[in-house]
Amino acid sequence: MAMSRLKKNVVAAALAGSMVIALPGAAFATTVEDNGSIVDKTWTAASNTQLNNTEVFKFQIEYTGADKVGTWEPDFTMGANTCTLTANWQDLSNGSNSASAPLYANELFKGYEFKTPGVYKFTLTEVRGDNPNILYATNSYNVEVSVAMPTDYPTHTDPVIQKIQVKDGDNKADKAAFANTAKANDSLKVSKKVAGTAANTQDEFKYTLTLGGVQGSYGFEKHTKDGGIETGTVTNGADPYEFTLYHGEYIEIKNLPVGATYTVLETDTAYTETNVADGVKSDGDKGAQADGAIKAGGSTVAYTNEKGFAPATGVNSDTMPFVFGGLVVVAGAGALLISRKRRASEEF
Repeated sequence: MAMSRLKKNVVAAALAGSMVIALPGAAFATTVEDNGSIVDKTWTAASNTQLNNTEVFKFQIEYTGADKVGTWEPDFTMGANTCTLTANWQDLSNGSNSASAPLYANELFKGYEFKTPGVYKFTLTEVRGDNPNILYATNSYNVEVSVAMPTDYPTHTDPVIQKIQVKDGDNKADKAAFANTAKANDSLKVSKKVAGTAANTQDEFKYTLTLGGVQGSYGFEKHTKDGGIETGTVTNGADPYEFTLYHGEYIEIKNLPVGATYTVLETDTAYTETNVADGVKSDGDKGAQADGAIKAGGSTVAYTNEKGFAPATGVNSDTMPFVFGGLVVVAGAGALLISRKRRASEEF
């Protein structure tokens, strides 16, 4: 009887041992549920107008391998994961040209399952976007996810995530910091001048501006004939922007990415139009339209509209009354002088 009871105990102990050995393969998977931030994203634009609440940034995390913990074999077969980060960037900027927002661990590791203990290693990078105003971050980080069995194992067999550690190379980091800055940019200046004996400096001239290779909004300053400055934005280069200029006025659109294209077209007038775009004078009768690309140091389009003969003195319809008045005075003085000389001769 005693021997029978002993045999039973031995068998039971053997079965229990075999169950413990089998547990690693039977453990349930765990996912990242911690809502702590792991990425600190900063977007600095050339101006506040280029920040917007719809911009989307993408990040990729890719598995590179794992270190064993104890006798457990790391078990991870999932591929790279890409997630997006959106935020109310312009609202977060508080009127400045820079804003920051976090990306959380559970978003970055969404869908990933960790089935066994181990130190799972990943690389974290930002995916280059297509906004022509942005210089995207090219740095990368290493991220380690430490997974272990619970403290009450083998009562419970679900692995737990002990820690998620960001590393800049081999050095520990608090966050993965990605900073996007403004691409090289400059301005486009369009100016107006009228000339000729029949020109009128009170005439208003209409233009349309079409931009290519741009995205979002760009601030401008318009310098008016009375010395004032008007401000506004040119939004989305797909739609031509209309503006007007008087003689002596100019408009300057700022922070356009270098290499962006422009077309300026003047509405047909009774004047003869010419323009000089970035130092190149228009050909023949094509002076109403100017085409080019934004250069480092800025681009300029100078329009001159002529009506009538334009002498070097710059005489036009506005100055002509003064010129004629001066001629009348000179003629009168000459006549008076001649009359006096005649009278003096007769008296002699």
